[in-house]
Amino acid sequence: MIADLNDSELKVATKLIFDGLSMAKSSMEMILQSPISIEKIDYVSAELDMDRFGGPDQDVHLIKTDLLGERKGTSHLIFSEKEVAKLYDACLPEKIVKDNSKESMIMKLGFLTEIDNMVSAAVITEFSNFLNMEIYGNVPSLKVMKATELNDFIVKDSSEFESIIHFKAVFQGKELDICPDFIWVFHNKFIDKIKDLV
Repeated sequence: MIADLNDSELKVATKLIFDGLSMAKSSMEMILQSPISIEKIDYVSAELDMDRFGGPDQDVHLIKTDLLGERKGTSHLIFSEKEVAKLYDACLPEKIVKDNSKESMIMKLGFLTEIDNMVSAAVITEFSNFLNMEIYGNVPSLKVMKATELNDFIVKDSSEFESIIHFKAVFQGKELDICPDFIWVFHNKFIDKIKDLV
């Protein structure tokens, strides 16, 4: 997708992503009671680097949100095992973090989907407002898999769409520093609409 955008279109897309992530950042600051900054947004190749997750056999957490409405697509938010541990330590009570009971695990995984709700919904809202179209996210679903399975899963899960954007956002703060992967896939009509408005 990025290669299909000229400089002006890329600047608009980046601003929409940044503004959406900034809204999500504000929500995360309320949870942490501590400031966070978005250091940068990097566009990277569609294929995920296994070293980023600590190797192919490491667990990764992928949260998927289907985009519904006038434009269809899928958002994938991907955390390494270390990033998940950082989120838990920073945002959840110590008692829950250290508890490995079924109830605590359900609570932890539910918390991750809430993080995705904040992040994905904020970015989707920015695109929806800019495009003046009704676009919204479905209920997110969480999958835990080995890093080596990720690329095949993304390819299979995104097979009906033509455009893909993969970016990393660096969230930095005293209580939390993470750099999750975002992979968004769309039909070309989504990209064409951005081009028409720029």
